[in-house]
Amino acid sequence: MNRVAENHNNPASNPVYSSPGILVAGHFNEPFGYATVRPRGTRDWLLTFTISGQGEYRLDGRTITCREGDVIVLPPGTPHHYYTPEGYRWEFYWVHFIPEPEWSDLLRTPSGSESTHPLLQFQVEHKLTFERILTAFQRLLQYSLDKASDYFQRRLTLGAMEEILLLLARMSQQPVHMDPRIEEVLQYLSSHLKETHTIESLARRVLLSPSRLSHLFREQTGDAVMDTLLQLRLRHAARLLEHTTLLVAEVAEEVGFRSPFYFTKQFTAAFGDNPTTYRSKREPSK
Repeated sequence: MNRVAENHNNPASNPVYSSPGILVAGHFNEPFGYATVRPRGTRDWLLTFTISGQGEYRLDGRTITCREGDVIVLPPGTPHHYYTPEGYRWEFYWVHFIPEPEWSDLLRTPSGSESTHPLLQFQVEHKLTFERILTAFQRLLQYSLDKASDYFQRRLTLGAMEEILLLLARMSQQPVHMDPRIEEVLQYLSSHLKETHTIESLARRVLLSPSRLSHLFREQTGDAVMDTLLQLRLRHAARLLEHTTLLVAEVAEEVGFRSPFYFTKQFTAAFGDNPTTYRSKREPSK
């Protein structure tokens, strides 16, 4: 029996909150017969991330098929109908959200779109990117279900959402012809910040000589391998300082610094404040 939801009257499609936030999120694994119809769309943004199986969207006279790794982002007011087609199951994560103002560039709809209701569509083909988005969604659900509804819980939830959008934006803006070995190194470094890395170990991973890896990496990214690793570590450290209560020494260890003193020196050079001051400036006002 078909299960059809006309959700334009539910809390997600008529949010009472005007501030940024995650309204509702979930993980579905639905057989044929599942369907959701919203003739007037929603008042928030909707993102779905297909994990396995197959689903379909009907928008503006088009049918869009969703398979593993497909992400659809619908702006507010976009009439849509999505469902599990006959003969399939559809496993996907979904989230209704009101974006932070600074996310506008991450949610920019394609220019020159012929659709009356433009949308964002991504295909996540790289395994590590897929796993990072999946992990971020799992954290988002965990945070959104946290009974401690406070400033930190809200920021952690929004942080996971922002990570998903940033991963999608970075993926879509990378050069079309980026060498897959350089892409693999970038993804591996991003996912293993805590580990010790050398040019030699990374070169072995992608079957290149150390000198060839160094040359190709700088040619395609504009930076040296170890400079890029340092930037990735410091950016993640800044997020941990802002969104967790870890001690500075614990943050340093979490992002791969063996010496808290060296971490503080590098962080201060990059952000203009030492870690303690950086955190204090971003604490919620009392």
